[in-house]
Amino acid sequence: MTPLFALLFDSLDERLHLRAPGRKTANKVFPDHWSFLLGEVALFALVVLVLTGFFLTMFYRPSTDPVLYTGDSELYAGRVLPAAFESIVRLSSDVTGGLFMRRLHRGASHLFIGSIVLHMLRVLLTGAFRRPRELNYLAGIGLLTLAFAAGFTGYSLPYDQLAGTGIRIAFSELLSFPYIGDQLAFWIFGGTALTEAAIPRFFVFHVMLLPAVILGGVAVHLAIVVRQRHTQFPRAGVDGHRFVVGKPLWPIQFAVSTTLILWIGGVLALSAVLIPWSDVLIVGPYRPGEVGNNAQPDWFLFWLEGALRIFPPIEFGLLGFVVSGPFVAGIVMPGLIFGGLAVYPWVERHVYGLKGDWHVLQNPLDIPLRAAVILGTFSFVLLLSMAATNDIIAVLTRIRIEAVTWFFRITCLLVPPLLAGAIFRYSTRRLARRGLVVADAETATDDRTASEVVARQAR
Repeated sequence: MTPLFALLFDSLDERLHLRAPGRKTANKVFPDHWSFLLGEVALFALVVLVLTGFFLTMFYRPSTDPVLYTGDSELYAGRVLPAAFESIVRLSSDVTGGLFMRRLHRGASHLFIGSIVLHMLRVLLTGAFRRPRELNYLAGIGLLTLAFAAGFTGYSLPYDQLAGTGIRIAFSELLSFPYIGDQLAFWIFGGTALTEAAIPRFFVFHVMLLPAVILGGVAVHLAIVVRQRHTQFPRAGVDGHRFVVGKPLWPIQFAVSTTLILWIGGVLALSAVLIPWSDVLIVGPYRPGEVGNNAQPDWFLFWLEGALRIFPPIEFGLLGFVVSGPFVAGIVMPGLIFGGLAVYPWVERHVYGLKGDWHVLQNPLDIPLRAAVILGTFSFVLLLSMAATNDIIAVLTRIRIEAVTWFFRITCLLVPPLLAGAIFRYSTRRLARRGLVVADAETATDDRTASEVVARQAR
């Protein structure tokens, strides 16, 4: 059989010239560090999401029309339910393997978003966004935003109490947008009032538009990674700006990735069996007049929920439109955070006068501005995420919810800048004690450690 396959491959190579690029791809070197696998984890989770999504789409009904449930679920047998929620009940109780697929899909969604967040954090901390990788960094921010949108539309489709509350909040946020809020609400929700068209449109977004854009973004992201040389952590005696030290794609990195795939599949399957993901049957279908405070979003949107909960109920006129608290907390604040992260590579380059290309990663404490921005931003996001549980904290501590809300209002304003200032001062003094200043990569030598990819300042 071997000569037959060799003959077939030789015939293909004569026509497609596969041997040379294939050998080059197989010999591509991957740095040997666990943090570089976070991107692969996100990619494999995306594959699971797509495959399980195909299965779920065949049984889901994107409609809010009332239908009679006649399945095996004792809780809802004989009850009239919204069609979307009824299809979820039927999928969970009457379709063989349906509940397992739903839980597998939900677990993969959490893993997908979580690994992207950690991957982005690694890129920010180590400076992997520096020239010539700014474009890929922006693509990563775009993919993170799309992942949030896919997660929100995904958990909205069951049309349970959580979904209904989230849809209503999103609709209000769009209406608060100056000048074009009504038009945006019409485009996305099918009207200037919350209508039954929301679920069919969210279904299209979740299963067609967002996956297509995400897959396209991933393809661009990977193409740039293949085109550019990998970043790597510094190694003594190695000029990391000229050479990459690590494992070749074939066979070592391929074996590592295969093992990672098996582990991810096993862990997701085990979580689908043991953890009651997507247990919407207990929550019940959405009824506009029966919404409580216990309807909270998934963890990756806690920070937005927290901002909406603690932002003061302000409202004033400006340039012919009304500025409201929901607009500032739900539109302006996220825009500033993501916009700031997007332009940060150029800000850092300008502030420190950096030149040239960077291929060696750094300790964030070597760049005081970066350390301050990252700690300040993420402490702010974490505090907002905690604020999303102000009602739970009030119940557990028996403190009035107004006091808890004011606590988070004060800490969100004071703690992030204090932490940012403290880490900036510490990083600056740390460099000064070693007689170092930030400089461009062209001055780096081949035997410096992570903290020494800087220039020694003449005393």
